[in-house]
Amino acid sequence: MNISANLVIDHLGGTSAVARMIEAPTSTVHSWRRIGIPASRMAHLRLAASAAGRELPEDLGDLSHSAADAAAQQAPSTGQCAELSGSQAIRGAA
Repeated sequence: MNISANLVIDHLGGTSAVARMIEAPTSTVHSWRRIGIPASRMAHLRLAASAAGRELPEDLGDLSHSAADAAAQQAPSTGQCAELSGSQAIRGAA
């Protein structure tokens, strides 16, 4: 798995969205998640992302920071997890 490629693809909306954006087969974009994005395609992605209003930072490491921040904002608190577990237990008993 190529972490940078996954961050870029996820930032741009996922495998299918990137494939549509650059008019490439979904299987091609999916393979980048494992092998990485070729340099020539990265340049193309930067142009397509800019045209779509989803600019990529020069330092792709910045994407990992924003992804971590987004995950922290979406993660439920411990209290919410306990409530979810309890309601699931009630439904299971009925």
